[in-house]
Amino acid sequence: MAATAEEVLQQERDMELDSFSAEDAFTLGMNVLDIAGEQSKSLVVSVRRNGKLLFYKAGPDTVIDQDDRIRRKTNVVNLQGHSSFYLFLKYEGDEQAFCQANSVKAEDYALYGGCFPIKLRNKGMIGTVAVSGLTAEEEHMLCLNAISLLRRQQYEGEASSAK
Repeated sequence: MAATAEEVLQQERDMELDSFSAEDAFTLGMNVLDIAGEQSKSLVVSVRRNGKLLFYKAGPDTVIDQDDRIRRKTNVVNLQGHSSFYLFLKYEGDEQAFCQANSVKAEDYALYGGCFPIKLRNKGMIGTVAVSGLTAEEEHMLCLNAISLLRRQQYEGEASSAK
């Protein structure tokens, strides 16, 4: 894919939701696992709303370091309000430059793909979806595709309930 920082920003704008409930968090987490298929065995998945962990799953082939990577990537997104992959591209992977620019410690922040902000239309960021266990770009695309699926599911649910 070789996305640019501007393309990733557009993806963020395109993935804004109208609502995001605890049930949506569960659906989003399950979407990640379903899309990942067999790769889900090596993934850690985390979905948060307002900082509260609403969905967590660690596959049988994961390691403890992945939990720390999720924490550090989520910190990046919470600090900047943008996906960790966007910030990875913006800072050209230079974690030290990111930390200096934001006066934060590297042990608490990771510039890597795989954490995507959950934003509500006209309200801003309300949560995050994060994965660990693939390449930076694969993790980003997995989050993006899972949110895209959630958007379709929400729309289909509204359409069917309006009948």
